Amino acid sequence: MNDRNQKPSLLISFGGNALNVPEHIHAHQKEEFTIAQKSMNGVVDLIEKGYKKIILTHGNGPQVGQIFLQQELTKHEFPRQITLDICVADSQGRIGYMLQNVFDNVCQKRKIDKRSFAVITQVVVDPKDPAFDHPTKPIGVFYSEENAEKLTEERGWNLIEDAGRGFRRVVPSPMPLEIVEKRVFHEILQAGFIAIGGGGGGIPVVRGSNGELNGIEAVIDKDRTSALLANEVGIEQLVILTEVDCAYLNFKSAQPQPIKKISASKMESYLEQGEFLEGSMKPKVQAAIDFVKKGGEKAIIANLYDLLSAMEGKTGTHISA
Repeated sequence: MNDRNQKPSLLISFGGNALNVPEHIHAHQKEEFTIAQKSMNGVVDLIEKGYKKIILTHGNGPQVGQIFLQQELTKHEFPRQITLDICVADSQGRIGYMLQNVFDNVCQKRKIDKRSFAVITQVVVDPKDPAFDHPTKPIGVFYSEENAEKLTEERGWNLIEDAGRGFRRVVPSPMPLEIVEKRVFHEILQAGFIAIGGGGGGIPVVRGSNGELNGIEAVIDKDRTSALLANEVGIEQLVILTEVDCAYLNFKSAQPQPIKKISASKMESYLEQGEFLEGSMKPKVQAAIDFVKKGGEKAIIANLYDLLSAMEGKTGTHISA
């Protein structure tokens, strides 16, 4: 940054809890809007503090689960035909609209001249990525063994037994290589809008020999996509929001140690030692390290509702070069 008083550009990655309600409550639209308002209030707090260039990305786990459940409940009326890339696109449109609507309304209420713009986001992956040979990402509902065998035969799905709860589909989780709409994000920021996109890790697509893009059945890690988007657009700081206050060492022990300020190389050494849990903090730490190593100024891992405190350095894990 040239001006020491100028606030850095941000990409804020929201977890599924940005719209999700506690598991014991059915997520009605009204509840989702209420929780989205709490999340967007934190973003608008930053705008009031002088932050101008912000991209928001988000998870979609609960919403994609609902889409799959709807397919199961209507399978006798409509054949199962929606592919995973379309499911991700559906969830992007739904969540993008909700966040855009709530953000704009919060700004209007506070008399702030700022608006948002949601982008349906495609992300290129390599069809030869090893992840396609070893699907690991569980999605959707649970099936009986009989139905699992039938789906494997009819649709070629990979289903595995999940802790005695039944059989669940697993899909590949390849590395993101390119954000197709990266120029669009740049232009939205230049026009003075807040950009919303990258939902659920992006719609996975592969590039054909003549350049055409085709959707593929996969789920991309949201935080890895967020880090890539931030690097490709030239964002200075990546903020990954989650349900805990920060990253911890010895997280499962009686005395976990919070990590507050740390270098990317030191964080990487902890990662290699197996300090962070797969499917939980590990991908967030990997994304944060990747972002900093590829030129990002700083990555922050913090609680969803401590956004302003994290930006002020009062909470969260701060990772720099």
